[in-house]
Amino acid sequence: MDNEGAPPGAKGSNWTADQAEIVVANYFLMLEQDRAGERVSKADLYRRLATEVGRSEKSIEWKLRNVSAVLDELGIAWIPGLLPAHNYQDALVEAVEAQLALHPEVLSDPASIQPRFTSAGGPVLVQPPAFLNSDLQEHHPALRRLVRKYDPAARDELNRSLGRAGEEMVFRFEFDRLCRAGRRDLAKEMDWPADRGEDHRGYDVRSFESDGEERLLEIKTTNGHARTQFWLSRTQYEVAAQNPSTYRVRRVFHFQNGAEMFDIKPPLDAGLRLIPDKYVAVPR
Repeated sequence: MDNEGAPPGAKGSNWTADQAEIVVANYFLMLEQDRAGERVSKADLYRRLATEVGRSEKSIEWKLRNVSAVLDELGIAWIPGLLPAHNYQDALVEAVEAQLALHPEVLSDPASIQPRFTSAGGPVLVQPPAFLNSDLQEHHPALRRLVRKYDPAARDELNRSLGRAGEEMVFRFEFDRLCRAGRRDLAKEMDWPADRGEDHRGYDVRSFESDGEERLLEIKTTNGHARTQFWLSRTQYEVAAQNPSTYRVRRVFHFQNGAEMFDIKPPLDAGLRLIPDKYVAVPR
């Protein structure tokens, strides 16, 4: 029988609920240490937990990576070095839910938030994923319920510090890109109206291509993965439709776990599955 929470192909008995709860609880303690800027020794933790729960260090590491995978689905920055591993069962999700109730502070980011990059080169502009809606939740009923409960799209939208940090990162990225292209003149013409509270425009940053073509960038930032859902306002949708050649939704993902980003071009419903979420209701 495959060992749930172990690398594919590993053999052995399934984890008990008690064993999973111990590992998940230690993950959250380590996450608190990491957020506080304290040194975290993963190797020491692997050795201690291997003795405590009677599993190999490799299996412990994989189980911790399973926790990272659940946090990734919830739009929560996971512990660097513990890359998400998605081979887990609903029992692990339930253990994570119990820890979230004990540590609700992990659902929000500190007021002063900074991106973490995988290289000294800073954020990376990549191609959008083939499908912008994850089907992982379809195979994990407990995960689907947990995502609905903690709604990463709503939390990202309300997290002003995260949103502003993403805008600032993109503004600097665009400024540097234009300067490297020998267009400092265009870089100086860039604008960040959202930083002045001008959210009514339907975009956050005005930038340019190196040939001078204008770009209107609406920045959507998450600590989750590339397919994490996000909110799009009616104004943003309409401005995109009115400016199909210049408008881009700049999706920033894994903000604190190796920040990357991609662009979505109008028509937005060609690259996004748009789901009505709220309606304006007027009494008859």
